Amino acid sequence: MKSKYIIFVNDTAATEGGALTILRQFLSNISKYSPENFIYYVFCSLEELKQYESDNIKIINDIKGKKRIDRIKWDLFGLKKWSQKHNIKADLLISLQNTGIRYYKNTKQIAYIHQPLSFYQIKRWKLFNKDERGLWFYQNIYKKIIQYGLRKDTHLVVQTETMKKAMQKQLKRDDSKIKVIKPSLEKIEIEKIKTIDFGDNKFHIFYPAATFPYKNHEIIIEALRLLKNQEKNIYQNLVVHFTFEADKKARSTKLIKLINQKKVEDAIILEGQIPYDKALSLYKSSDLLVFPSYIESLGLPMIEAAMFGLPILVSSVDINKEVLQDYKGARFLDYNNPQAWAEAIKDAYFKKQKFPEYKENNSNNWSQFFALIKGLIYNEIT
Repeated sequence: MKSKYIIFVNDTAATEGGALTILRQFLSNISKYSPENFIYYVFCSLEELKQYESDNIKIINDIKGKKRIDRIKWDLFGLKKWSQKHNIKADLLISLQNTGIRYYKNTKQIAYIHQPLSFYQIKRWKLFNKDERGLWFYQNIYKKIIQYGLRKDTHLVVQTETMKKAMQKQLKRDDSKIKVIKPSLEKIEIEKIKTIDFGDNKFHIFYPAATFPYKNHEIIIEALRLLKNQEKNIYQNLVVHFTFEADKKARSTKLIKLINQKKVEDAIILEGQIPYDKALSLYKSSDLLVFPSYIESLGLPMIEAAMFGLPILVSSVDINKEVLQDYKGARFLDYNNPQAWAEAIKDAYFKKQKFPEYKENNSNNWSQFFALIKGLIYNEIT
């Protein structure tokens, strides 16, 4: 047994959102689950991650790997060049950003795959549609980059059984080489969350989501139009909170234009990008969560809303059904049927229900991940 083992962790893409949360959780759990003689070299892009440095955590952020093309170059040959230049060879490689790494053939690898766009075929994106071009890249080109970087003996970690099945189908992977480990959820002390006084008696609906086409804001906008025409008394008492703003981005501009065309701007508040504490306050203060997105890696807002006991209207796709299978407050709807969404919003408005708070028991999830690391390092897992 060696006196120390070198582990490279590659995550240059983690600069915000869920990807950064995963990296922070990983770094925070090293001291809890990893032996002191495991030395982690973490390749990232943010200066603020230096706070995690210790005797066995080295943060390397003076590299070029943040932009898409730089990240691809780094994965293909940049990390190996860094290793040769500094005369530091890894015993294990961990990629937390979907792609494998071109490195020495005898070095074991773990790849954490959380990019669903490359593996779900619910919709075919179009190259020549400005809104969909980036999604087309992930569905057609990025998937090939992922496949190219993964060796047959690479161990894959995904967040859900749905994602595992999709990867088995498309990558033809051995079941033993794909492990499902859900990310840990922050404990929410609901009694300490501030309630928002909206200053009205209206029915408040929350949809925290970016403006990617698959987030499907259009279905809620169209449902509001239907309610305005069919149930005006109900419509006048609805307020939908979206978390984007009226900026000059093409996608936001398109949604604003649609809102105005459908004449439902009086029922919508554009919150813009909000901090996590305000999101928690909106969960606590709202009457309903809508989640019409039909492509997700996990759909964290659904779980968070369930922790507050909110009724949830959600697209009826496999990933959402898996995530909310144990929550009684979820109602699954065709993501392409605005009339069904209008009827479900109307039903939720009249019932004004709350449900038992959902409790997710995943406190040991990172222990599973680090058990995989130790198993590979000590050759207990092949």
